[in-house]
Amino acid sequence: MSRIHRQTKASIGLNKENGSSTRSLGRRGVLKGAAAAAALGVGLFAGRAPAMAQERKLHFLLNSNFRPPFDVEVRKLAAEYKSVAGVDVSTEFIQNNDVPARISAAIESGGGPDLMVVQWNQAHIFSGGLTDVGTLVEAAGGNRIYASSRGATIVEGVYRAVPWYIISSAMNYNKTLCDAAGVTRYPDTYNELLVAGKKLKDAGTPVGWCLGHTNGDGAFGNYPIFWAFGAVEVDDKGQVALNSRQGKHAVDWMRQFWKDCCDESGTSWNDTSNNQAFLAGQIAATINPPSIYLKARVDKMPLADQMRHTIAPAGPAGRFHLNQPVSVGIPKYGKNQAAAREFLAWLMAKPQYERTFLAGGGFALGITREFETHAFWKADPILQPFAECSKYARNMGYKGPFNRASAEVQNKYIIADTFARSLNDGTDAALKWAEQELKLIYARA
Repeated sequence: MSRIHRQTKASIGLNKENGSSTRSLGRRGVLKGAAAAAALGVGLFAGRAPAMAQERKLHFLLNSNFRPPFDVEVRKLAAEYKSVAGVDVSTEFIQNNDVPARISAAIESGGGPDLMVVQWNQAHIFSGGLTDVGTLVEAAGGNRIYASSRGATIVEGVYRAVPWYIISSAMNYNKTLCDAAGVTRYPDTYNELLVAGKKLKDAGTPVGWCLGHTNGDGAFGNYPIFWAFGAVEVDDKGQVALNSRQGKHAVDWMRQFWKDCCDESGTSWNDTSNNQAFLAGQIAATINPPSIYLKARVDKMPLADQMRHTIAPAGPAGRFHLNQPVSVGIPKYGKNQAAAREFLAWLMAKPQYERTFLAGGGFALGITREFETHAFWKADPILQPFAECSKYARNMGYKGPFNRASAEVQNKYIIADTFARSLNDGTDAALKWAEQELKLIYARA
């Protein structure tokens, strides 16, 4: 048994006062544990004993995680909860891009899942149909939760979802291919990336960058470039500001980067394209969550030992990451809201949260800074840079709010399309187009 596993087993046990471990806790144990925890102001159910008048059922709608063991662990926890609280929790996993439509249909019809994953700032989009979960957020960490995750879930002063975990991207490098191309120092700035990327492309193993219509990789790599050059879609007063001197620098940089460094098929890529190209040895670098590395490790590919990660490069205005907040909302139409709140409180409590964090393998990052120094990272130094990403995180819409307008900008792929259009139309034309689109969207907000 590894040191990490031993530590984890120890960490997931409940206090002795609770009288039982998480795995064997029965109904009587839950009630005793909740009462003890209530006296301390913390606990499994945020200080409330679960309502046990009858066996109940809950339907939990989730997105399929790129890290399959995470989904397996969630299913295990859902199954265990029946013995813990007498509640049968069924889990339904669907594709990421199908989540918004399912949420919309459920809220519009007034029926559907009792709990639902909301990604990015979908809590803002569906806020009218989601309950206030502020007490659950406080129990999960309150202001200790990263501002980017809180901004994704708090709408006009009310938490409409509970931050659960974070997906972030770092630079992925194939050390063997980089060494062969003469890239022995991984770029710390975007200007250094131009130099290294040209060497990689000249060697036949370019940088892979997504400018396609996809909400993951099409956003992860491109928003931080604008921010690093000091450009924002709207300023802190809510005025559209992308077509600026800083915006021109960012687009000019991308045009050179694309020509000199990139696999130019990236204009049509989706979220899996760069993964496949990297695993096949067709590209030597890309920006991505750790899913490439985790697959290589699971499949025992030699590539796993050749991979390296770094945090995003810095630009003239600093270093930035775009995080994807993943949260859980409880719809107002639900007839089992009390049971849903109890289950969500239990899922977010430390013993269960540790299990999902570890199952995520670096793909599902913790929502508070405590997880930056978690023992997990010491077990696999190749993943270590992902522990730092959230320190540099901003939300879409920065410097403005993470609201419905910024979500529409994302859903229409305007940031990626600004770069893509510039490749044929030039910097000025691309920024003028983006400015017009942004003004239309923000005028409706």
